Amino acid sequence: MAIQLTKVIEAEIDAAVRAGAYRSANEVIREGLGLIKARAQLRKAIADGAAQLDRGEVVTRSEMLATFRKLRAARRKAR
Repeated sequence: MAIQLTKVIEAEIDAAVRAGAYRSANEVIREGLGLIKARAQLRKAIADGAAQLDRGEVVTRSEMLATFRKLRAARRKAR
């Protein structure tokens, strides 16, 4: 596949590689695509959460904290 980048985008990619943040332009593109995928997953999670709220599927703060404490205790015990 061949793509054409604007001079600005190409310069940004080159700068990221020169700065040492990435080893290659491909790595920069791969990271960008990963971020796009992560953003889509986050949007889906938010939409799912909003739908749960609409259905009244709510967990109180105290219930959530109790669950987190149990998980943390179990994780510590497993170590």
